[in-house]
Amino acid sequence: MERLPGLLAGEPVYWIERVTDLGGGVLRTELGFSDVAAHPYEDLVAGTVALLQGIPGVEQVIHEDREVLLVDSRGVPLERIGDLVDRFWFEHLPSTPIDPEFETDPADVLASPWPSAPPAPYGALPAPTTPSGGPTLAGLRAAVALPPSRARMWRYLVCGAVPLVGGTLQALTPGGGSGAVPMALGAIGVAIGVRIARRRRADPAAP
Repeated sequence: MERLPGLLAGEPVYWIERVTDLGGGVLRTELGFSDVAAHPYEDLVAGTVALLQGIPGVEQVIHEDREVLLVDSRGVPLERIGDLVDRFWFEHLPSTPIDPEFETDPADVLASPWPSAPPAPYGALPAPTTPSGGPTLAGLRAAVALPPSRARMWRYLVCGAVPLVGGTLQALTPGGGSGAVPMALGAIGVAIGVRIARRRRADPAAP
């Protein structure tokens, strides 16, 4: 989601790249700054780190590289993080000198005329996502509890066998990685399929 679009050389100052659910109620918000902001205005990026560290509910701010900040927070709405960073840059950008190393005239970079309020964000805020996207315990229990149909049995057996075989081949290929994740997911799928098959054998009336 682009934030402060058009204030710097016609491009957004920064964007909310992604939001990751770290578990336990902690969200990691990734802020990516444009080169026009992160390089000539490096001091403002550092000021953004200090600003975010002072927000109640923010547990840590990782300055991953010059253009990227990772914000781990608990109970802090994404909109609040964006609005606070927007206000900080909107208020400080016109009066902050550019790093002399870049030999850039602020008049060639800053929007003119300067708007009376921060520009509205462009795009939708990213929804929190889990890193692995793997099955949850509740989901597995629900899958096993469903009626033991033939279609579900084969679906789990086939969909489990494919990553299981793929992960095994990956593990056996030099430099191909451990293959642990696809093998684990595949084994779970096959196990559910076998469980359904056993239930079908015990219930002749199963569809």
